[in-house]
Amino acid sequence: MAANTFGLRLLARPAVQLAVLVVLAAIALAFRGLQFWVLTGEIQWGYDFSFYWLAGRRLLEGESIYSAAQLAGPYSPQGQDGFLYPPPLAAVITPLSALFETDYRPANWIWAGMGAAVLVVSILAIGRFERLGARYPLLAGGRRWLLVAAAFAFPPVVGELVMGNVHLLLLGLFAVAWPGLRRGDAQGEWRAGLAVGIAAVVKVFPGLLIVWFLASRRYRAAAGVVIGALVVTIATLEFTGVEPWRQYPTVLANLSAPADVTDTLAPTVWLAPVLGFEPARWLIAAIGVALVVIVGLRLRRDVPSQARPTTLAASFGAAVTVSILVAPALYHHYLAILVLPLLLGLVAGVQVRWLALAYLLMWGGQQDALGEWSWLVNRALPTAGALVLLVALVVRVRPTRPGFEPRP
Repeated sequence: MAANTFGLRLLARPAVQLAVLVVLAAIALAFRGLQFWVLTGEIQWGYDFSFYWLAGRRLLEGESIYSAAQLAGPYSPQGQDGFLYPPPLAAVITPLSALFETDYRPANWIWAGMGAAVLVVSILAIGRFERLGARYPLLAGGRRWLLVAAAFAFPPVVGELVMGNVHLLLLGLFAVAWPGLRRGDAQGEWRAGLAVGIAAVVKVFPGLLIVWFLASRRYRAAAGVVIGALVVTIATLEFTGVEPWRQYPTVLANLSAPADVTDTLAPTVWLAPVLGFEPARWLIAAIGVALVVIVGLRLRRDVPSQARPTTLAASFGAAVTVSILVAPALYHHYLAILVLPLLLGLVAGVQVRWLALAYLLMWGGQQDALGEWSWLVNRALPTAGALVLLVALVVRVRPTRPGFEPRP
């Protein structure tokens, strides 16, 4: 009766739904655009990128990219001047470090532009490759740009562009891996493995996907991870030298708990007050590996990938999500990479309401007006959103047999 009285029945019409989505997207993008512009003048602009830029400068000047504090003992990932990642990224950044010798902030415009381009290309390519418009009429044709709008309205994406981290680059590499997995042939597996291998030497956590490749019996892809990582390492060795590679295991082992957990979403950090940081770190890692193995084992290797796209998408999306959540240092803008698992959720036939819930929960953000309860919005809700997405994907990973594919 309420629908008939107030005209809410109009929302059932595709044309009205499209109009509502366009209006909401326009409002959200206008707000995010203003927010982005304001933040370009704040301390957050290029904050993470500044460490990459500095590492590039140090390579050019023949200095160590890792600090003495990182090599001496436990250190927090915050408030130190060293480099947290494997050496190849520093080599990749050296052209920008050479071009902008005294200030990283102008260089971050180029870095942010590259990240935005990777995001747009990845979303449009997957949307077209998977023919999402055929499954979701609201996304047919040029309406795939609504997905792009939703991504740029996603607060972690704005934060990633402002801070200048590497997660949009990683998203692009995972987006390259997905079509290869979807093809299901030898060439596709090599392509997927090489992409993940490159991602693993940009930042360590993508390396967890080698476990998924092995569990799902994609041995070529697993070999591709190793080869991709070695190729990038050797290609950049002339710039980095051997010494940073000798130091990096120590740098990684000495990484300790964040000094300030205000913006930290990592499950490890949530459990650390109860278990201690190191036990929590190993427990979350063990749970993560177990989950990746489970969703990998549920993919029957003798069933062609083309015959079970929903299960494959859910399994790979879950593995990518787990690889992020096991990281002991996880901040709100890191969740930008979850744009890909959200897309794979559409491919997997996850009910849109669950994807929408996860998406909205991950908006989060600073709410100083809440005082001591601001952690609920700043930390708890985004963490819950990532977990909702993970559960929704894992539920869609059902054991398959030849000729059977779960209904979306």
